[in-house]
Amino acid sequence: MSHQKYKRNHWVPKAYLRAFATERGGEKIWTFGKSGGDPMKRSISKVAVKFYLYAPGQNGQRDYRTEQKLSNLEQLFGTPFWSEISSGYVDLGNKVIRKGLALLTAVMYLRNPTVLGQTAEIHSQFRSFYMAVGEPPDRVEIAGREYDVDKASWPAYRDAGEEDIKRMWLDSLNQGAWLAELFLKMRWAIIASDQPVFITSDNPVTFIHPSLKFRGLKNEETSVMFPLSPTRILYLDNRQSEPDAQYYALGGKGESQNLLIWRNAIEHMFSHRHPDEVCSEMLADAEAA
Repeated sequence: MSHQKYKRNHWVPKAYLRAFATERGGEKIWTFGKSGGDPMKRSISKVAVKFYLYAPGQNGQRDYRTEQKLSNLEQLFGTPFWSEISSGYVDLGNKVIRKGLALLTAVMYLRNPTVLGQTAEIHSQFRSFYMAVGEPPDRVEIAGREYDVDKASWPAYRDAGEEDIKRMWLDSLNQGAWLAELFLKMRWAIIASDQPVFITSDNPVTFIHPSLKFRGLKNEETSVMFPLSPTRILYLDNRQSEPDAQYYALGGKGESQNLLIWRNAIEHMFSHRHPDEVCSEMLADAEAA
């Protein structure tokens, strides 16, 4: 099999974005950037894409295994399983459905290049701190997870280059079940709209906290949003005293949800409808608050 098709790596899968296309099953989507410019209707194949994002190189060769795994997982977006979740009413208490959706949500978060950036930042901070004190400890805690430190591998970690850091990120992505397990422990709900109103973005899984900072998934005020389609948003939180596995009818036009999705975007919102309409609704809602 030729590896040429893996050159362009989409971190927001095309199969997922088609639900937000301007026409049902279409290949065009409205985009709008934070840095300015007019809204544009673009091909789904040309958004949220980087060359060799999931194929780190070494000695003139590239490792395509992660891209292949992601391609296999993305096939779920074209199945009745995803169709029912993104547009119907499924039993969110069903263990099979819940595990499948938890894994998809975890992978959608971990595969985003923002997490690669976080990995690089953690490496830089860890390296600087322990070079100053001499050597690393036996165990460290990063993003709520504890890790044993192999001191024999410290020199390789300390001197890691860009492609090495990418491989660290991809290792975490390939072991994404740990994040899915944290999602499974949260309270689950889906916000449902009769009309297609929700947008998505180039960073679709949104972690929310009143402080506007990430306080960990176990924090009682942390919640997670993931737009499944223009009519459904997955919502996870830690309000364990409230009913689990519920559907809630949307009140309004999705202005507050769209604002959170837009705020969390790296650069672009993606929408089935003109971004001017979406922005006007968000602005009107903010002014009325």
